[in-house]
Amino acid sequence: MNGQSTVLDAVRRQDCDRIAIVDDHETLTYGELDRYSDAVAAFLVGQGIGAGDLVPIEATRSTDFIIGLLGIVKSGAAYVPIERAYPKARKAYIIEQSRAAWLLTTAPDVSRTDPGVQVVDIDTLRRNATASPVPLYSPSPADLMYVIFTSGTTGVPKGVAVEHHSVAALIDWHNRRFQVNYQSRSTSMAALGFDVAHWEIWSSLCAGSRLYLLNDDIRRDACELVKWIAREKITHAFVPTVMAAEVVRHSTRPSALKYLFTGGEKLNPVVTDHIHFALVDYYGPTEATIWCTYHLVPSASLGREPSIGTPVEGANVWILDKAMREVPAGDVGEICISGDCLARGYLHNHRLTAEKFPPHPFEAGQRIYRTGDLGRRLPDQSIQFLGRVDEQVKIRGHLVEPSEVEVVLARLPGVRQVSVSATAPTDGSPKELVAFLIRSNDEVPHREFIAGVREGARAVLPEYMVPGHYAVLDRFPLNSNGKTDKGALMADFARTIAPVRTFEEVEDRVERAVMIAFQGALEHSDFQGNDNFFDIGGHSMLAAEVIAALSKELGLALRITDIYNRPTAESLAAEIRQRQDAIDDVSDYISPAMLRRDATLPDDIVFSAPFDADRLISPSHVVLTGATGFVGIHLLAELLATTRAIVHCIVRARTAAGAMQRIREKVEEYKVPISPSDLARVRAHPGDIASPGFGLQANDYEALCRDVEVIYHSASSVNFIKPYAAMKRDNVDGLVNIIRFAARKSTKALMLLSTISVYSWGYWITGRDVAAEVDDIDQNLDAVCADIGYVKSKWVMEKIADLAETRGLPLATFRLGYATYHSQTGLSASYQWWGRLVKTCLSLGLVPDLHELREGLSSVDYMTKAIAHIGRQASCLGQKFNLIHSGEANVSLKQFFDLMARYFGFEFQVVPFRQWRACWMNDPKTPLYPVLNLFRDPMHKDNCIIEMYQHTYLWNHDNTSALLEGSGILPPAFDEPELRRYLEKSIGVRERAESSVAV
Repeated sequence: MNGQSTVLDAVRRQDCDRIAIVDDHETLTYGELDRYSDAVAAFLVGQGIGAGDLVPIEATRSTDFIIGLLGIVKSGAAYVPIERAYPKARKAYIIEQSRAAWLLTTAPDVSRTDPGVQVVDIDTLRRNATASPVPLYSPSPADLMYVIFTSGTTGVPKGVAVEHHSVAALIDWHNRRFQVNYQSRSTSMAALGFDVAHWEIWSSLCAGSRLYLLNDDIRRDACELVKWIAREKITHAFVPTVMAAEVVRHSTRPSALKYLFTGGEKLNPVVTDHIHFALVDYYGPTEATIWCTYHLVPSASLGREPSIGTPVEGANVWILDKAMREVPAGDVGEICISGDCLARGYLHNHRLTAEKFPPHPFEAGQRIYRTGDLGRRLPDQSIQFLGRVDEQVKIRGHLVEPSEVEVVLARLPGVRQVSVSATAPTDGSPKELVAFLIRSNDEVPHREFIAGVREGARAVLPEYMVPGHYAVLDRFPLNSNGKTDKGALMADFARTIAPVRTFEEVEDRVERAVMIAFQGALEHSDFQGNDNFFDIGGHSMLAAEVIAALSKELGLALRITDIYNRPTAESLAAEIRQRQDAIDDVSDYISPAMLRRDATLPDDIVFSAPFDADRLISPSHVVLTGATGFVGIHLLAELLATTRAIVHCIVRARTAAGAMQRIREKVEEYKVPISPSDLARVRAHPGDIASPGFGLQANDYEALCRDVEVIYHSASSVNFIKPYAAMKRDNVDGLVNIIRFAARKSTKALMLLSTISVYSWGYWITGRDVAAEVDDIDQNLDAVCADIGYVKSKWVMEKIADLAETRGLPLATFRLGYATYHSQTGLSASYQWWGRLVKTCLSLGLVPDLHELREGLSSVDYMTKAIAHIGRQASCLGQKFNLIHSGEANVSLKQFFDLMARYFGFEFQVVPFRQWRACWMNDPKTPLYPVLNLFRDPMHKDNCIIEMYQHTYLWNHDNTSALLEGSGILPPAFDEPELRRYLEKSIGVRERAESSVAV
């Protein structure tokens, strides 16, 4: 075939005596197929049907169906396949849209669906076939060949009109690429209303090969299908994505099979080491004529990035942003397709055609199709499919692509198949991910299997991407096209959620109350008293809800750290009973001796080589940790802008491409100005600093040890809820690994990012008003011991770094203030508690009367510019730097809201703190509710941490000022332009004098 031919031209050239079609009831030769289809065509032509007309054909998997297709094509008309199993209303709609006079059917007992349509049975027409040739129409390549109706986003099917030349080109390329010829034996497996079925049919007929029509019993059973393929000596077969892994798993013996094709959904990793044939994954929307990319699938054992491969002949694939511009290599964008493969458009829908097939942005006179699929180009130029644009969901403020979670879960031991969806609560509750799983080993106990999957997910995914619910099934429901029916999965999940329980069988009153609180927050009761709350769907926001409910029910001031320290119902109940019997208040206090014990350094970490301080000025290689954090990504921009160094970033991800993508996502999220040329100097390493050797391959770690000269350690687990024990691994142990790395092979300088909070509320103890950079932070230790876990961990980190300095570590410590916003973009980190405070005060019109409460408010751009500038000066080594306003210039909480009122006309009433807290502390929808512990949990003498931070130190920053002199780098002004940008971009206030905000 060529650009001037059609599939009909190829079929007409076949040997009349060769077998064309085989099913359970008959075998047809090409000669018989030709004669019978001539009879169908003659009938249609006799009814005045020809080029430009549509003929719907009601389909069953039979020889009559293929006779009908060929007959319609011979008449010059285009066919419209309709699955016989479709609901009556869907059939009627498709027939109506076809505007057809006749309906062909393979089912003689069919009832007339529409009074305006006449029905004819194909079997009746073939019985009237004659041996005399019938003069028939020869369609041109530009004629319409078929219209396939696909599901529309509005719930109404849309007809995709495809021309002859597009189908002929794909079939010609496919048959050449995969050696489909007259000796081949192929399958008809796909749903007949699905365009893939027509690729199966025309590929076989155009090659003169033998097409086998499978019965439903074999189609639905992977094991039986593999046996049947071997028995019938099938050479080329297709299976839907949901069956691919199963068919591969059962294919343990050699057979005639050369290629197993799959497609229609995202293919999760498949182990193919044992198979004798090639697994080919196809991708393509109906609008691009069945397939537009293909991928010879490597075995999952190789650990390669999932991919949909490269374009088929005649198709071009582009990755574009929302403005239809190409994104940089590796960035995520929408998959768009151009070329002769594109469909004509949507039947009777010019508006949608214009929307989905706009003019090509780079090629004049051409069109491009916007798939609505997300993808990115991998380093080998293949395309990675990442899911649908409209399937992305917001989970706890983060945009999540469920297919990314599917890939991770599919790699875990014991998981055969996986599908991930999000709940869609109608009561305002937050969305949660649900993972549906099929096990590869049914002998593993259910709870043990789920626990293993959860543990595996947590080792790779951030907390918000770990599914909150898991459902183990024997099989996945399929839609009419053979794809996983996610809607049916979620509907079944909703019906099978464990019912509300009263837990009457739990004798202990307190434990029963805890179980009920767990159930209320988790919205399911599928757990036992010894189950870890965070293993059954719990997370920090739900933990706050549990503690609030229990505190109210039991009349006890519980802390959110209690559930982290004792995460099962049994252990938490035991703690509560002990608390009820205690005379003294219980706090999260950790003794100074315990923190000092952790502030030690292993004896084997020794700095034996000198450090050339001139390397700070123009380093060749630096390591930056925490690059995906709000501070870290802006520090990356500054390091790239002020040095020519290669910047190595350790990022939690499965692969280097995944690590780089996380960096790119943060660049986009925070609108960080990094040019493509600068970004090219970033090397993303998938790892975990708290793991030995950062979790890197040994040779990669050793190469970094050899090449790196300076470390900027920005990574920290920043959490205002978790206890110290939960923070220690990431923060304390991670720093020890960083210091070990700094000593390995060559001595490296460490720029440690700490926090102004290491001073804690020590002024209550020291009685001093001002804290200097040179002050010993030990004087605040008693306050630190009672402070939140994050502050404890940062104090220990500074002490460990200081100890390393005595052994020869070149060290500069930067104590960051609060990264309130970026002074130019107005953006901030969504997880910050200060932004939640602003939203809450705006919605209430109330501000708490907290005296001289200073959080060290600053801007992320000031602090990162200061670090990058100071860190390039040799004199920075051995010094501490407070990166905040000095003295009275520090903006207090009440001063901040005074500025808001002055600049934007807000009216706030200042009320006593506890009165203010009472206005929102029982409302889970309040922005501050997830960090309620900061405002309620007693820290010292019945005062919470917010109350203890009143009359804060006035921090001195002499060292910072000295090394920034003449640089033009200044702290934020907190003036009207800055705060306006903050309100608009971070808080959501768009009008000058708006007095409320949607929260």
